[in-house]
Order: sequence, then structure tokens, then C-alpha cells
Amino acid sequence: MKTILCNKYEVLKPVAEGGMGTVYLVKDLHLNTLAAVKVCKNSREKGRWENARKEMGVLKRLSHPALPRVIDFFEEKGKVCLVMEYVDGITLEQYLRKFTRVEEKKAVQWAVELTEVLEYLHGINPPIIYRDLKPANIMIQPDGKIKLIDFGAALVTGFGKDRERFATGTPGYSAPEQWENGAIGKEADVYGLGAVLHEMLTGIHPGRNGEERRPVREYDKSLSLRMDKIISQCTRVRPGERYRNMAQLRSALLHYDRADRAGRLLFAVKKGIGLALWASALLKLTVPLVNGVEKGRFPFPFLSGPLLLAGLALLYRRLFLSGRDKRILRRQEKSIFLTEKKFQGIYVAGLLLAFLMGTAAQQSFMGLSALAALQDTLWVEMRDTEGRKLLVREGTYYQPGERMRLEIPMERIPEKRLSLQLVAQGQAGKVYASRVFLLEQKGTH
Repeated sequence: MKTILCNKYEVLKPVAEGGMGTVYLVKDLHLNTLAAVKVCKNSREKGRWENARKEMGVLKRLSHPALPRVIDFFEEKGKVCLVMEYVDGITLEQYLRKFTRVEEKKAVQWAVELTEVLEYLHGINPPIIYRDLKPANIMIQPDGKIKLIDFGAALVTGFGKDRERFATGTPGYSAPEQWENGAIGKEADVYGLGAVLHEMLTGIHPGRNGEERRPVREYDKSLSLRMDKIISQCTRVRPGERYRNMAQLRSALLHYDRADRAGRLLFAVKKGIGLALWASALLKLTVPLVNGVEKGRFPFPFLSGPLLLAGLALLYRRLFLSGRDKRILRRQEKSIFLTEKKFQGIYVAGLLLAFLMGTAAQQSFMGLSALAALQDTLWVEMRDTEGRKLLVREGTYYQPGERMRLEIPMERIPEKRLSLQLVAQGQAGKVYASRVFLLEQKGTH
């Protein structure tokens, strides 16, 4: 059965749910257009009706491309309903759940767009402080532009003249002063934007305490050093130590890359040197194995060169590519940071694996070579003057009598016909050669 609100809006599906109420996608039966209806929970409770009316009053007088238009306002079965422009797309929260993080340039682009809409809110009379900036309240449209939704926590204030009577916001994203019943100023939204930017770059939910927030470069060293400083200044505990307004923050975001280009280039050069060391170690190990290593040089001194280069690569990485804090914060569960230590031995393990594979290839290659050589070997036996067989070893001195006899068993001749010539080398290097003899097994004609 179809649900019709205010005899005009057909409910199609729920699209979001929060502490203040549920948002539904509806169809305007009169205009045949889509809209979003926020149905406030327990509207008859003390303060709920007033909050809904306040949100409607805030949205009615706003006009900005990054803000949804308010269309209608009514009460349905004791619940307050606020009809707004339907914003197509996904929330930043859904985006982070799918892609984990936002690429730095894209994150800066969205942060700049947020400064523009927040500056607009701060600049109207009386000013509006959003107070609840978080990924769930930021919509990413199909064209890549963002819109700010849900003004349930927005505060109309005179910046210091009035004091907010109740705490509101989201722990981890909202500024500390929002929980102290103190005066709320523009700096509160600066804090919220810094918290959102940190999560975009790291994918880490801030948890309940902003004190747990770690520098972004502890998660990814390729991120800008300047970006670390911007987020740090945004999320200072004392409001006076943050950026004074959105214009200052936007200027810092637009120029973050200029001050850090030299640092990025230096990091890229350092990383390239490290990769070159590892590549040299790998080549030093594999190339000789493919070409063949002398038996007397394996495993040492053959391995000395590759191991030395690998050691230098590890030392270089430790000195020039590792951060001061040796811990890397990877993820967060239930507001508790889990710490994972870097496993430097992974490179040693990879080198050892390459060595073992190379050794196996070397042994296999030597085995095949030996088999091929065995098939092509011409077997020669040596006997003394009394007919006793002598053991032939390379580099051995023999003192035969008047003569020495060399015998070639005919069954060991690798081919049916063979030309044979004896070649000898004297101590002075002079070469002596016999005549060429033609050997042929019997029965080959």
C-alpha cells in the first residue's frame, strides 16, 4: 500500500536516518518531481517541534548552490515533516566506506567548496554556525560537486553575545567548546572541517576524542607536509589558535602545494635511490645465477655482493624513508587505534626467496648442463706399462715408466664415426698435437 504524506507526497523509499529523524525520497504528485522529506522523530516531545521549525526557518532564507532548497513544511500524524530539494548522489560517508580514502587533490577541492558554503553561512545576518560537519552530512553529486545537508544542529548566533543552552554535534568532529555550554563561534566549523579533511585523507574515523587524531603523514608519507600543519591548526583545542575564518583556511588550502613542492621532489628522489639499491641487489643476485656461477664461489663469495647491497638498502630506508614514530596507525575500531609495526624483514624475506629460487634454477641448470656434457663425453681410460688402470684427475702429476697407454672403449664412442687427435700442453705453454685418427665401430657398413 502506498504511503501518501500531506495528500501530496508519495513515499518511494527511505534514504537516510539520523538522531533527529528519517529522510525519505518522495514524489510530488502535483508537480511530478522528486523531493526529500525529513520526518522528525517524536515531534511532540519538548523541543522537537521548535528544532524542526528552527531548521525550516534557517533553510528558508538560504540561497547557495551547495545548499538544498526548502520546499514545504507540514505536520503529519503528530510528526513534523520538512520537504527539501532532493540531492542525488552519495554521502561522503558512503564514499569513504567504498573507497577508504580520498585522493589528496580531490580532498582539497571538496574542502575548498566546504569553506565557501560555510563562509556564506557565517556571513549572513544573523550568522549561522553549522556545528555538525561530518561525512554523513556531505552529499557528493554525480557531477562531483558537494552539497551540505541536515541543518538540525545549526545555530543562529551573534558570535559571543549569546550562549548555546544545550550541547549538540557529533563526538570526534565537533569542537570541544560545543560540549562545554560556552559561546560558539566560527572557529567551531573550522574545527569540524579539519576533522573531516583528516578523515578524507586517512580513512580513519576520529572516534569520540579528537585527541586521538594523529598526523596524516603517519598514515601516508606521500601526503603534503603542509597539509599536516593545516589540519593541526584547524583542530587545536583552543578556538583562538585555529584559523580565524573560512577565508584564511581556504587561502591555506589553495596554496598548500606550493610550499611543499621541494619536499615532494626530495621525497621522490630519496625513494628512487632506495628502489635503485634494491634493484641493484636483485640484479647482482639473479644475473650471475642465469649465466652460471663457478662451483667454488657458491654460496660465498658469490652472495657477498647481493647481501651487501640489500643491507645498504635496508639501512638507507631506515635512515631516510622511515618516520620518527615507528608505528603506523592503520585502522580504528570502536574508537581504539590499533597499532601495527612495520615488518622490515619483509625485504629480507623477499631477497631470501629470490635467492632460493635462483639457487634452484642454478642447480637445475647445472644438472641439465652436466647431463648434456655426460652425453657428449668421450670416455678415456689410462693404464700403466703393466696394464693397471690409473685414476685420471685434473691437475694430477703422473710419472709413468717407459710408456703410458690410453684406451677408448668402443662402446663409449658417442658417434659411429669419430676423428681423434691428442693435444697436450707443456709447462712452457707449448702445445703438442698428434696426427688425426679415424675411429669407426665395426658393423657400420
